[in-house]
Amino acid sequence: MTDVAAVELTSRTLEAAGAEMAARLQAGVRERAAARRSSLKSAAASPPSAQQPVQPAPGRTPPTGGVA
Repeated sequence: MTDVAAVELTSRTLEAAGAEMAARLQAGVRERAAARRSSLKSAAASPPSAQQPVQPAPGRTPPTGGVA
């Protein structure tokens, strides 16, 4: 195999690998987007849950949400 043929083969191999990686990444993006849409639909369909107030540990002051 000549040097030129080896370079061509390497180039085609790298292009094919890059195209495969791009396709896998795009499939993952689509899969995550579909899962996100599905979870948003199920979250919108379920009633909102009541949040329980935070109880401080014994001997501690209640959290204020500010910077201490």
